[in-house]
Amino acid sequence: MPTTTGVTSSSPEAPERETPRPMPSLVSLLPWRAIGAAAVKVAGGIALAWLVIWLMAGHSTGDNIVALLRFWVFGITLPGTLLWRLASPFRHNLIEDFAAGSLVGVSLLILVYLAVAPLGGQQWAWLWAAPVLIVVAVVPTWRRRCLSRVERPVSPLTAWLVAIACAAPLYAIGRYRNLTPAPYTDARSNAPDMAFHQALAASAKYDVPLQAPYVNGERMDYHYFWHQFTAATSWATGVNLTELVYNIGWIPLMLAGCALIYALTDRVAPGSRWAGPLAIAVASIAGTVDVYPAVRLPTESLISYDWGSPTQNLGGALITLLALIGVDLLRGRSGPGTWILFVVIAAAASGSKATVLPLIICGLGLVVFIRLLYGRFAKGALLIAAVLGGIFLAAIVVVFGNKSSGLAVRPWITFAKVGIYPLVAKPVEGGGFDHGAMWISGITMCLGLLLGSAGLLVLLGTAARWFRDPGMIFLVGISIAGFGGLVLTDQPGTSQLYFHRTAVPIIAALAAAGAWMLVFWFADRRSGLVVSASLLGGAGATALARAIVKAQPGAGTPFLKPDGQLTGLIAPWSWTVGLLIVLAALVTTVWKLARRRGRPTRVALASFVLAGMGAGLLLPVQAMANYHRTDLAPLSDDYKLGPSTTQTGAALWLKDHTAPGELIATNAHCTLKNTTGCDSRHFWIAALSERHVLVEGWGYTNTINELVASTGMSPNGLPFWDEQKLEDNDRAFTTPTRDNLRLLKVEYGVRWLYADPTQTVVSAKLDTLARLRFRSSDALIYELP
Repeated sequence: MPTTTGVTSSSPEAPERETPRPMPSLVSLLPWRAIGAAAVKVAGGIALAWLVIWLMAGHSTGDNIVALLRFWVFGITLPGTLLWRLASPFRHNLIEDFAAGSLVGVSLLILVYLAVAPLGGQQWAWLWAAPVLIVVAVVPTWRRRCLSRVERPVSPLTAWLVAIACAAPLYAIGRYRNLTPAPYTDARSNAPDMAFHQALAASAKYDVPLQAPYVNGERMDYHYFWHQFTAATSWATGVNLTELVYNIGWIPLMLAGCALIYALTDRVAPGSRWAGPLAIAVASIAGTVDVYPAVRLPTESLISYDWGSPTQNLGGALITLLALIGVDLLRGRSGPGTWILFVVIAAAASGSKATVLPLIICGLGLVVFIRLLYGRFAKGALLIAAVLGGIFLAAIVVVFGNKSSGLAVRPWITFAKVGIYPLVAKPVEGGGFDHGAMWISGITMCLGLLLGSAGLLVLLGTAARWFRDPGMIFLVGISIAGFGGLVLTDQPGTSQLYFHRTAVPIIAALAAAGAWMLVFWFADRRSGLVVSASLLGGAGATALARAIVKAQPGAGTPFLKPDGQLTGLIAPWSWTVGLLIVLAALVTTVWKLARRRGRPTRVALASFVLAGMGAGLLLPVQAMANYHRTDLAPLSDDYKLGPSTTQTGAALWLKDHTAPGELIATNAHCTLKNTTGCDSRHFWIAALSERHVLVEGWGYTNTINELVASTGMSPNGLPFWDEQKLEDNDRAFTTPTRDNLRLLKVEYGVRWLYADPTQTVVSAKLDTLARLRFRSSDALIYELP
């Protein structure tokens, strides 16, 4: 009998039974890698947001912080981002969307405020956001477009690098300001320029056109759109102008501008994880290599001027946005909405900073010129330049009143006003300039700037490559124009520096792109190690060079000896550049010993360029690490005198107890008064009271700027041009009579007197001739009968 051994698996009588697969759990279906990457990026944003709030809380209240941030999120950034997404054909990343959207919102708020102010609608300009939000919500195609995913989301590493790079300038300015007395609380801590801007913002709340409220009747022909924006923000949030001007208003604007530098760099160094953050760092805190231990070279980074010049904070952000859109337009990567948005931003920029549109037009001009050399005609560039030219001409008439504010063509004169010129100049008969010293000052300043932005050197050797890209030509043209304005012109207060400062974000983007080109040519996935080692090594090499120079005899003495010989000018540069070269050679050797890709010459050049840019980070990072609260020295004639706490209270009393149209007279005209004269930048009464003053200070007026241009004298020491008005004003305090008080009230329209006993003698007779309404040890307020 046959033996039964069972049925094989292939037997048709017994088919194989499939083992049921377990159902996958919900946990296993989740894209954990994507969730983890998103969480890391969100953590970077949260860290940056925490820093912003912490810095704001230094001198501000929680209510003001919440009010401002709420308005920025829902009244500026959200509607602006929706419009940016509707106008732009790209969905690059959220950093670009939110930064560009914020500046779009700022621009539209400015233009709406300017449109409704003549109608008395200043308090309601913020309502422009409502129809934008409603229309986007109810139109399905627009809603889908605004909610679509980004095309090239940033990596977690890039998100954190951008957050750190943006945090650096915010901390550098905000922490330093928080370690000083709160504004208007200590007479020894005074920033006349900020009181000037606050006074103009106060005028922007009520006056059409803008006035210089510290000299009643003096119209202000100035790039005043930031003041309109600040006034609109104050109306919308209820936050007072002191908070917005000094403490918290500058932070969101600087943050958006820095983030836009990343977006612009991404256009010329696409896909790079580190080029954008490096560009932010170069523009905001670095950009200059300072080789002299005992002398500081001029620094052109954002932290040097963006707080003290809020108009530059706005102008620098808007030119970055215009450059970003301009690159897309010139490359043909745009839609009809992009053109409209470009014109809107240009209109807002025309009165935000006078240097913005001229630089943009020059960049477009270079595109037209180079295209003609290649036998092509850049119609788009020419059309854009024509439109912007028309906008700028309109701004010259409407905003600037056909005035130049003392701007004149004087080549090379800048280097006699900044840099090491006073330390190397020899006396010149007739009071002229030492031209040899001007050359030395110019060369050292330019060397420091070039080494701190060493990536620009790469563009010189790759011109044939980027000459084919109109977007790159455009950015190079802006940069050349910015530096050319610095070198070729002169203006009171060395304001010609703002040509270059306005171009700094574009220069930084090009410098980072140049460094990226060199590293990109390695085609090595570990090339980031060269970047990190070179940047950190550059800072270390510069620290070592400074220590060597400082240890040499005579390192702390001026360059010019009593016998007329110059010493100590070249050795610091030799040590610094030499050690950077040694570092580049060391990095290249290690890289090749590790059998990594890249030609040795390219690796060495990339390392040197990055080391130079890293060298510029040394002093700013050291300064931030050493921040501490300092005690101010006792008052003296060297201080630019500000208000005491009681004087601030008196000015605020006027704000609370007077109507916007009522006029004040004061005997306070000088922030600094000694044997050298009167520094007439006294603006804080008009700034704090938000009222016009008959004559307070008279600095920074159009009349003074014209006098400076015609006389060549210092703007801060010129006397008031209307001697009779000033005499009538001051006589009411020193020798008051019923007649001269009646003159002030009837002829000039004065209703209130703010008497400062620390400035001049205040006659006791005022107590009988006018009604005393406020008294403190250093401030008296009278109401005229």
